[in-house]
Amino acid sequence: MQPAMNALSALIAAVCGAAIGTLFTVAHRAVAPFLGIEVPYGIVLGLASVIAFLVAMRLLWETRWPAVGGALGVIGAVAVLTFAGAGGSVVVAADGFGWTWLVAAPLAAAVVVAWPRRRVRSSPEGTEADDTMDGPGTLGHEPAEER
Repeated sequence: MQPAMNALSALIAAVCGAAIGTLFTVAHRAVAPFLGIEVPYGIVLGLASVIAFLVAMRLLWETRWPAVGGALGVIGAVAVLTFAGAGGSVVVAADGFGWTWLVAAPLAAAVVVAWPRRRVRSSPEGTEADDTMDGPGTLGHEPAEER
């Protein structure tokens, strides 16, 4: 991929990451009662969305730059919305929900970006994929029905 395309992909991913970060920073406090306990589905859905988005960035592009851009967008949105607004109101309160979101979202983004790419094993020269699917010890021998 060319450097200009890397930069453009990272910029678009950063905008998408900022949108995801903003949406779930606002919604991170959402809870629902389930069997008498309040389940923090805002944090759960937020973390799942951040992780899924960044994993998709890692899988769709050969380079890390779109994932880095997306992670910076998420982290930037979370950081900006952490500060008090003009009227003194806060989106991320200094409680368990706020601290969990403030630490977990950037940490999840950093882990996904830093995770090493899975290496693809190359097959030995001259072997076909079908040859390796016959079972153990049959490579280069007669087919099973002729034995």
